[in-house]
This record gives sequence, structure tokens and C-alpha cells, in this order.
Amino acid sequence: MCPTGAPAQAGSPDLAELTLRVREAERENAEGRPARARRRLLPVLRTLDAVPDRDPDVVRVRAWALMELARSEFETQGSADATVQRLDEMVEAQATQRSQASGAGWPGLRPAVAGLHGLLALRAGRLDEALTWLDTAVTHIADAEPLDACRMLLNRGVVHAERRELGQARADYAECARRARAEGFARLQFKAEHNRGHLELYAGRLPQALARMEAAARTMPGQWPIALLDRALVLLEAGLVQVADRTFAEAAAQFADQHLPHDVGECELGRAECAAVRGDSAAARQHAAVARHLFRRRGDETWVVRATLGELQADAALLAAAPERDAALRRRWASVSRRAARVEELCRQTGRPLWALSAACLRVEADLARGACDDPAATLELLGPVPVEAPIAVRLQARRVRALLQLAAGRREAAVRDVRAGQRDLRVHRARFGSLDLRTAGAVHGTALADLDLQLATATGRPGSVLDAVERVRAVIGGTPRVTPPEDPVTATLLTELRQLVAENRNLQGRPASDPGRDRLLADSRRLQHEILARSWHEQGRLADDRAARSAEVRRALSDHPGAVLVDVVEHRGEVLGVRADGSGLRLRRLGDAAPLREHVHRVHADLEVLANPLVPRDLRGAAARSLGEGLEALQRTLGAIVDEGGAELVVVAGGWLGLVPWAMLPARRGLPTVVAPSVRHWLTHAGAAPRRPERVTAAAGPGLVHGEDEARRVAGLWPAASALVGEQATVGRMVELLGSPGIVHLAAHGRHEPDNPLFSSVRLADGPLFAHELDGGGSPPHLVVLSSCEVGRTSVRAGGEALGMASVLLRTGVGAVVAATAPLPDDTAIRVMTRAHQLLRDGEAIAPALARATAEDLAVTGQHVPLQVFGAPV
Repeated sequence: MCPTGAPAQAGSPDLAELTLRVREAERENAEGRPARARRRLLPVLRTLDAVPDRDPDVVRVRAWALMELARSEFETQGSADATVQRLDEMVEAQATQRSQASGAGWPGLRPAVAGLHGLLALRAGRLDEALTWLDTAVTHIADAEPLDACRMLLNRGVVHAERRELGQARADYAECARRARAEGFARLQFKAEHNRGHLELYAGRLPQALARMEAAARTMPGQWPIALLDRALVLLEAGLVQVADRTFAEAAAQFADQHLPHDVGECELGRAECAAVRGDSAAARQHAAVARHLFRRRGDETWVVRATLGELQADAALLAAAPERDAALRRRWASVSRRAARVEELCRQTGRPLWALSAACLRVEADLARGACDDPAATLELLGPVPVEAPIAVRLQARRVRALLQLAAGRREAAVRDVRAGQRDLRVHRARFGSLDLRTAGAVHGTALADLDLQLATATGRPGSVLDAVERVRAVIGGTPRVTPPEDPVTATLLTELRQLVAENRNLQGRPASDPGRDRLLADSRRLQHEILARSWHEQGRLADDRAARSAEVRRALSDHPGAVLVDVVEHRGEVLGVRADGSGLRLRRLGDAAPLREHVHRVHADLEVLANPLVPRDLRGAAARSLGEGLEALQRTLGAIVDEGGAELVVVAGGWLGLVPWAMLPARRGLPTVVAPSVRHWLTHAGAAPRRPERVTAAAGPGLVHGEDEARRVAGLWPAASALVGEQATVGRMVELLGSPGIVHLAAHGRHEPDNPLFSSVRLADGPLFAHELDGGGSPPHLVVLSSCEVGRTSVRAGGEALGMASVLLRTGVGAVVAATAPLPDDTAIRVMTRAHQLLRDGEAIAPALARATAEDLAVTGQHVPLQVFGAPV
């Protein structure tokens, strides 16, 4: 938030020059240049020291200069005691004069100095003291200069917000904005409006927070590092860790340029939290240590405590990951516990209950880790309930610690209830986002709680409990959120610009990678992508029917699909677990270490890349073919325990990197229908939901494919009353319309997966690329989408485990099934396999057996694996 403080300007004619210089110093302070302000003020005060205080205008200018000096000294040196003492003496002298009726003085002095005290206490983190001073200032607001009145209201609003007294903060900001608007104080009006956006963060309404902050920023053009800092805090709360970290770093650089070490320290704390969330405990400790050093050098002891807490949290994460479990480790946990207890007490003394809660949770975790929690029930009682006003990360931390204490007390069912309560908190938190980008990013906050949920389930040894736990985690995403804001003309313009850049980049493909034009296009493309995504963050979400699927529902569904097998696969603590469900019941399988399996998956995809490249020499292609066969056999040996036990139809439910396993290409699955579903709920919802005959079939072809238009016409010719869109007919707008309407959509086009920004994975159409970001969950989507394109079945796994890509976005918008390639797909292979699959589909086969048969027939003839996969449900 944006605290500020300085008394109003004065203007006795004979003091005009001094007043002007103080006004310039005030501006330097307001714009973040306190060192310059101090250099301007010292000669002014030397001049004023020679002038008696009998004239109220002299008092006003002297007090104004001293208060600006106090501000600049506090920001650059961490202390302004001597200057503040001079101001207090001026207040006492004026009070004495009034009591003796010897002079009227300047009425605005007392509230101005009280407001300064409040500001400095606020900047030092002493909230209770700050509130006392600011309440005093506001009590005398009728005597205050207009600028001082606005500032004391703004700063008191900040204090109330930090204390989570949101109603009082909202009232102070609104009154500050009203007064600033009436007086023409544009900067203060901006700060009040910006801080009202910050209140939305504390209320958990993150889209509204971003929208308000951006609206405020438009009223005051220019670089405002405090606005960047607050925006980064919102992005971190939303789970956009990488974007938040970059924004913190940008704000820190600007604060450093302005010689504001305290604000740099707050940015470093933000970066420490980003590093902690993404699992980089060493970086988290380094950032927190830098912050502590900056705060200590300034004497900001309250913030030293907060930075120390960040270091302790990083230490605990490093200890938790330590492989050994010995006496030395227990001693290190004991040290963490002792230091956390001291930090907890200091946080309570400085009026920071949420910081104290984090420290208490850390202390309890350390005691549990070293086996020193003698009375977990009593500890749980002392920990108290989870405050609803806490940030989501703190709430989930507290829920997890409560569950661990319940387990230590032997109350497993109570532990489960705490875990479920935390998952409901996360579900509600993420449901507030209409943006798919934010919904998937928010998963990062729930990883520790999800791990505990799965730990509780595996401890039972019951496969149904494990399947239920995995599905609870997957259900948190819920709903069918919009990907792009509807009918947003600004987003439409930005997308048009991005399409033009993609076309320009295609024209530069023959130039060397060092060509500066390519670098410029890449930078411009990334900037546009960020702006487009940022606009989607303002879209508000809603709770949906996102109940987790249950194992009992799976048993009932399988009774309606004789011979079908469902396998739910997950990585847990470095091990791959699989629950196999078929007509005989559910079984839990431990499939071994995750690391070698992940390496085999990576190698298989690399081999498919080589085999799809016609420019690779024959001997290298032969080596890649042998490597591919070995990799698939290795995957088969690991996964065979859950895919080899019969069953004509296999539905694999897998997320994260396990969704990238080429399940349909495993030796045991050749020629057999295989579907990879994002969740059991998706399979239950869509399996068999499509009509026997589709309402509409449309085949389209993008430019640049040798057989693309021929493929579209052949596919359309297989279906009665189907239509083919080729040439200039196959536009982005037409395809978006089709992908929001029932039926079957087949698209033959160049495809591209963007690993760093998967929502901008695309397929190329007549007027440019169609991005995954443009797809919208607000319509009635097709039952089946067939993407005859390279690699658009790939996904990028975000921190927290959520996977995004073109196919996965289509499934999230409500499409029942998507056929897509997980590797480059040769043009001649696509036309053969796709037309055969559509022929079988038309003749009554479901999509999974149709594709399995078509790819097996092609493999038998050509000897080449076809990297096509059915994602979703076997419609």
C-alpha cells in the first residue's frame, strides 16, 4: 500500500522562495527521492533558524520543512529522532503560548506532527503505536491543512488494512479520495484508489484487486514501484509465482534507484515467498537474509522479525527434505523450534497476529519433526482456529499443521476433516478466478496439503481411499472457467497484433538466430502475451458443480462398461502409485521410483521428434527407432502391472508429467482403445454422453500443409451433410464459433505447443494462429475435437502440478474428447490415419477403438509409430 506524509504548503509573501524550495523537496519525497529532498531542505532550515517563530507563516514553513526532513531521514537512514524531537518541541511551545494567550500559532501543527508520528511508526511496522497517533491526528482533522488531512486518512487506512480492519480502512480511503479529488491532489487520489484495490486482496477478491489497481494506475502515468510491489503481492496470492517474482524484482530495482532500502527489503521478502512456493528453499533463504540485512541496517526491528521468520521457514523446508533422520537433525529442528518461538512472541508484541500464526505453525512442525510434542491436543487448543482473513498460503499451512497435530493425538478422522477444510478453502479461493490462467496457477498453494491427504489415504492401504484422495485434489480446479474475457475489444486488438507478429516471425525463419529482428519480435510477442493474460485476470469466477469423483461411482460406471478398465496414476513422494479399477474391484499398485520413469518418458518424446524430422540422416533415424522401442519397452515393464491385466478399453487418469506418458503406444496397448482423462469426474461426465449421430460435422484445413485441404474434404465426405472449410474460409473467428458449438470438429493444421506459455499454444489458420487462450468455456462445446496437428497434445506442467496446452484447454472448456498428437505428426501419416478413424467412427465405433485400430493398421504397414492420443472420455 501507499503510505505518505507531509504537512501542507505555506505561502507568506516574504517566505515565497523558501516555500517553493520546501515544495520541491516535498515533491522529491513523494516521488521516491529522499536523498535529494534532504539536500534541498538543510539550507532552508538554516535560513529559517534565524527567523523568530512569532509569525504563524514562519511556523508553518519551518514545521513543513522539518517534517519533510524527517521523512527523508527515515527513508535513507532508518531514524529521524532529532528532527522529530524538534517538531515535538514546537508543538509543546505552541501549546504553552496558547495557554498563556500569547499567540495563536498555527492550528495545523498538532495534527500534522501527530500524523508524522503515525507515518513513521507505520513504516517501522509498529501498528498499534501508528494507530494511536493517527487517531489523534484525525481527531483534530478540522484544524489540519487539506493535504495533511488527506495524508492522515490515507495512512490510517493503511494501518487498519494491515490489522485486517477492512471496513475502517475502506472508509478512510474513500474519505481521503473524496478530499483529494476536491482539492486537486492527483497523487493522493491515486494512492487512495490504489489502496482500495489492495483491500480487495485482503478480502480475497483478487480479480477485483488487479482491476482496481490498474484503474488507479491509469490516472497517474509513470513508474510507481509501490504499485508494482502491491501488484506482485496479488499475483503471488493468486499463485502466478514466476510473474510475481519478476514484478518484485522490477519494483526492487526501482526502489534501489530511489535509495529506498526498506521498500527493497519488502520486495526481497516477496521474492523469498516466491522461491519458497516454487520449492527453491535455498533461494528463499537468500532473499530473506538480504531483506533482514536491509531492515537491520535501518533499525526496522519489526521487519527484521518478519525477515527472520522467512529465513526460518526456508531452514525448515531444507531440513524436511534432508534424507537422514538422526540426532544431529533433531538438534537442528530443536534450534528452529526455539528461534520460531522467539519470533512468535515478537510478532505478537508488535501486533502482527498473522505473522505470529506462521511462526507458531513453524514451531509446532519443528517439535513434531523432532518428536518433542508431548501434548498435541493441548498444542492444538493453543494454536486456535484458522483465521478467515489470513492469506491462502497461511490458512493452508495452519490447516496442515492442525491435521498433523490431530494425527499425533491419535484422531485420524479429525485430521481428515482439517485436510478437507483446507481443500475447501483452496477451492473457494480458486473459484473466484474466471481466468483459467489464475485457476491453474492457484494449485501451487495446495501441494503440501494434497501430499498430506494422499499420505493419509495410502496409510490405509485401501485403493478406494487413494483414488478418492487423488480426485479431491483434481476437483479443486473445478468448473469451466473462461480463458479470455468475453467481448473485450482491447484483448481482441492485442490478439490481432500478436497474430501479425507471428506472421512476421514466420517470414524471418530463414534468417540466423542472432538476427536482431527475431529478438525484437520475440520480445514484442512476450509483451503482448503478458498483456493479454493480464486482462483475463480481471474476469471473476464462480463456484461450480466440481464435486470430486468417488470410487463407488467408478464401480457403478464400470458395471455399465463390461471389460473396461480405469487406472488412476499419481506421483507421491518420489514414487508412482496406480489404482486399477475393473469389474473385479479396485487394486492399489506401487509402480516404483518416479525419476527413471520420467526419464524414459522424456527419452521417448525426444526419439519421436527425431523420427518425425525428414532431414535427419537414415542412420540416426535408425538409432532413434531402436531407442524408441527400448523406451516403450521400459515403460511397459514399469507400468505393466496396471495395464497388462486384460480389458479391451483402458481409461488412464493422469495429471502432470504422467499425462505425457504415451499410453496408447505401449506394446500392450497397440490396437486397443486407450483414453487419457484429466480426471475421473471428466470421464464419468462425458463417457457415452455424445449422441449416436453428431448434430454437425465440420472439417477444416489451415494453410501450408501438403495434404491438409484434401484431408478436410475426405473427412467431410465420409459424413452425411458435413461441411469442409478450406482456404480463406478456415478463419480464427469461424473456428472459435465451431469450438463453442455441439458436434464434431476436425482440424488439419500446423500446430505449435508453447512450453513457456502454454495458453498461447496454437493451430495455424487462414488469418493467423488460433491460440488456446481464445477458447471459451461459456458455450456448448463439441463432443469431439480432432486436431490433426503436430504436438498440440502436449502440455506444460505448472508449479502445483496443473498441466496446460491446447488439448487440455479444450477439455477444460467442456469438450468431451480431443484427439491430438503428442509429437510431430507427418502430413502423409495424418491423412491416412485420420480418414480411416473417421470412417470407423461413422460406422459406429467410439473414438478410442476407432483411433486404436487406425493407428495399429498404419503401424503394421509402415512400421512407424503414430503419436496420436485420445484425451478426455471415450465418446
